[in-house]
Amino acid sequence: MAATILAKRGLDVAIIEREVFPRFHIGESLLPASMPLLKEIGFYDVLNSGKYITKCGARFIDYRNEDEVYFGFAEGFNRDIPTAFEVERSEFDTDILQYAVKSGAKLYQPENVIEVDVMANGVRLQTDKRRFEAEYLMDISGRDSLLGKKQKIRDVNADLNNVAVFAHYEGVKRRPGMDEGDITIGLLPNRAWTWIIPFQGKVTSVGVVASAKFLGTPDLESYLNENLLKSETIKSFMKDSIRVNELRSIGNYSHTCRKFFGERYIMCGDAAMFLDPIFSSGVHMTLSSSKFAAETILKAWPTKRSLTDEDLGAPYEAKVRRGAKRFHNLISLFYEGHFVEQMKKTLVRENMRKGFTSAVAGDVWNEDNFLFSKNVL
Repeated sequence: MAATILAKRGLDVAIIEREVFPRFHIGESLLPASMPLLKEIGFYDVLNSGKYITKCGARFIDYRNEDEVYFGFAEGFNRDIPTAFEVERSEFDTDILQYAVKSGAKLYQPENVIEVDVMANGVRLQTDKRRFEAEYLMDISGRDSLLGKKQKIRDVNADLNNVAVFAHYEGVKRRPGMDEGDITIGLLPNRAWTWIIPFQGKVTSVGVVASAKFLGTPDLESYLNENLLKSETIKSFMKDSIRVNELRSIGNYSHTCRKFFGERYIMCGDAAMFLDPIFSSGVHMTLSSSKFAAETILKAWPTKRSLTDEDLGAPYEAKVRRGAKRFHNLISLFYEGHFVEQMKKTLVRENMRKGFTSAVAGDVWNEDNFLFSKNVL
C-alpha cells in the first residue's frame, strides 16, 4: 500500500522483504472499510477478479445456547462498503506485492535487514546483501517491529495476552448462497473463541483463540478439536472436515509501541501496534496506517522536512491511535462475555445496528458514527 502510493507519485521506493513469497501468513479476513483504500490505488480489480470469495457479513454464535447475531455489512452507515473478501494470505500478499512493483517500487527479496542507522537528515540500512541510503524509512516489519525492538519502545498489551491455534481444512460445511463467504465466530468459555473463514474453492481456515493462562496443554491439535466441539453449530460445520496443512500457533502477539515516528522514520501496521484478531482489524489497520504514513511523507517530501515537525508525525500517530482505540473498545466489549446477548438487544434499534455494523466493518475513522462522537466506542 505505502510503496504503491509513493511510487505512483514519482518517489524512488525500495521494498526490502525478508521472506520469499508466496508464504503462509495469518490474518485472512478483510474488512469492507479497506475496500475504498484498495480501489484508490487501483488494486481492487485484482481482488475482485473472482480469485477471492466475497464476504457480506460476520456471524457470532454463543456456545452456551447456540444463539447468534449477524452483522450484514450493507446495513452500516456507509453504503459504499457493503462487502469485503476472505483471502489466503499467501496469494493476497503476493498479488499486492507484485502490484507495488508494477506501480514502480523496487523489490529486494529475500533480503534481511541487519542494521539501521537513523540520522537527522536520512537513514542508512545494511542488509545481508547491500547497503541502502534513503531520505525516510517506513518500518512495516509486522510483529517483529524492527525499530520498536531496537529502540526498546514496544510494550505488550497485557489485557490481550492470547494464543491462537489454527490450520486449513477441506470439507468444512458452508452456508448457502451469498452467505458462503461470511466469517463465523464461535464464543467459548473463558474468553476463548473460534473462527471459520472460507476461501474460494475447497479450503477453509479454522482457529481457536484463548487466553494464554487457559491454554493448558502442549497437544495443540487435541486442544483445537476439543474447543471446536463445544458448540453444536461449529461441530456440525466441522463434521466431515480434513486438515490439509500443518497446525500452527501464535502467542504474545498483542503489543503497542510508545511512539510511531522519529525525524526520519515512521512505523505502520503491526510494527507500530497490534491488538487482537477478533474483529479482523490487523490488515485494515496496516493498510490504513500505511496510507496515512505515505501521505505524511509526501507532505514532508518537497523540502525533506523532519517527521517530528508538528504537522507531520504527531497528527499521523494521533489518527492511527484514534482508530485503534475504537477497535480496542469494540474488542473489550466482546471479551466482557455476553456479546451475542448484548448485540441482539442492541441491534433491534436501527441507529445502533448501523453504528455497530459500521464499526465491525472497520469504518473506525468515520466521524459521522455517533458511537464514536458519544464515546460509546
